[in-house]
Amino acid sequence: MTARPPLALVTGANRGLGREVCLQLRDRGHRVILTARDVERGQAAARELGVEFHQLDVSDDASVERLVADLRRVHPEGLDVVVANAGVALDGFNAEVAATTVDTNYFGVLRIVEAVLPLLNPGAHLVVVSSGVGQRDLLGPQLRPRFDLERLKIAELSALMRQFVADVRSGHHRDAGWPSTAYGTSKIGTTALAHVLTRELAGDPRKISVVAVCPGWVRTDMGGPNGERDVASGAASILAGLDVPPSEPHRFFRDGAPANW
Repeated sequence: MTARPPLALVTGANRGLGREVCLQLRDRGHRVILTARDVERGQAAARELGVEFHQLDVSDDASVERLVADLRRVHPEGLDVVVANAGVALDGFNAEVAATTVDTNYFGVLRIVEAVLPLLNPGAHLVVVSSGVGQRDLLGPQLRPRFDLERLKIAELSALMRQFVADVRSGHHRDAGWPSTAYGTSKIGTTALAHVLTRELAGDPRKISVVAVCPGWVRTDMGGPNGERDVASGAASILAGLDVPPSEPHRFFRDGAPANW
């Protein structure tokens, strides 16, 4: 009996880095499920690549639930790779920008990760797309100790992300030690999430690998035309996360090498 090729799920994949990740996974021999919020654009991208499409809005609990139900029905064999790529980078800085950015870039990742965890096969890979822009030294000295990766729990991390939004809304985020960047703060949370998940899944017999990756500043609709890297290089940096040894304590990488944050 011929073994099935590994099955990969990619979020936010109708264009840019997500689309290129699907292309590179396909060319590696994976079966690929391309997901996108916009059905028409997602279906068009999936047709062009010759991969499967499922609608997914990572900010919508019901959408995530529908995806999981479809995966259980269509792919009972389970997932081998999940690339949490969906994200936003909005202009300006105010409470609404902070709320939308954190909800998509941090809670969107958390929603999809928690939803697909039961579907992951032994040795599966969870690759979370983060950014080197999200540096912990952006945080004030009163906040940094609260991001202690040896003790932090997911519920506490999520509370910190909500507190950032609340502090921006009240106009006191600088006094509380937060930077004036919604994108950077959301990515601090996303990178921390990969470390906390790794610690919390340490006892899981499936030996699931969780890693956060930085694709670099890429020339995409989100990154803009002045990015330092092309889409293929950025996607390759994301997929280099599949090669990170599970025993490696550091869980944030760029181009397959540990990255500072």
